[in-house]
Amino acid sequence: MPPSVEPVLLADAKQQARIDTSADDALVTALITAARQWAEKYTGRAFITQTWQLTLDLWPGASEHYWDGMRQGPVTALDQVNYISLPKAPLQSVTSVNYYDNADNATLWNAGNYFVDSVREPGRLALRLGAVWPVPSRLSNGIVITYVAGYGNDGTSVPEPIKTAIRQLVAHWYEYRGEAAVTRATDATMAPMVIQALLDPYRIRFSGV
Repeated sequence: MPPSVEPVLLADAKQQARIDTSADDALVTALITAARQWAEKYTGRAFITQTWQLTLDLWPGASEHYWDGMRQGPVTALDQVNYISLPKAPLQSVTSVNYYDNADNATLWNAGNYFVDSVREPGRLALRLGAVWPVPSRLSNGIVITYVAGYGNDGTSVPEPIKTAIRQLVAHWYEYRGEAAVTRATDATMAPMVIQALLDPYRIRFSGV
């Protein structure tokens, strides 16, 4: 679910790009959304509060990544890991964990079975002592974890370097919109290095479990 607002205001983006007319407001607004999406993908974060879902076929095993394909046999308490990392930081909360039977009926897993680790980045869903992962009978997307991530409900909680990077990317794309030829140093399809430098301290390379 996309955020209800953007972390950067239209007026601030226009000031960064030195735009003193309202003729291109629709374009700049679209560029703000595109720049936010680019920066979120680059950093692995959600800036404004958003709801996400992680779907799995099976829970991760202790010796393999859960996206690596097929594994033989059921997941048991002996070969499971005790947590799963959730893409998109910062993690705020886990809304629900559902697992499905072969008739596509969902069962809500009791929240008392797991602990939500929102301190680590990326955040984790961790088993409580004595709990085991529920085993779905639906072979594809049998597990759905719904969770909330983001710094807050508006841009005031988003770190300033991230907002600066978004404003600069909007200005860059606005300046080079529609040009047929640009140099490699000003390639409109790439973000200038200064923007990447602003975002690098916040970048998370999600690698699974």
